[in-house]
Amino acid sequence: MDLEGERTLSIAWDAYERATDAQLPGGSFSINYPPLDPAWDFDFDDHGRIAARLPRIAALFTD
Repeated sequence: MDLEGERTLSIAWDAYERATDAQLPGGSFSINYPPLDPAWDFDFDDHGRIAARLPRIAALFTD
């Protein structure tokens, strides 16, 4: 199961509503992400670049 974007954010929303039988206050929310550091602006599907920057994590996802 892929968890991304709006579907992922709705997990907490749905859990709150089920637990309290009420909607979250405010009606909606947004997330403002800071700009990506230019040093990290590369293709995250490039396993070689990931392995160079994050070797321990990359080792978990070897082909």
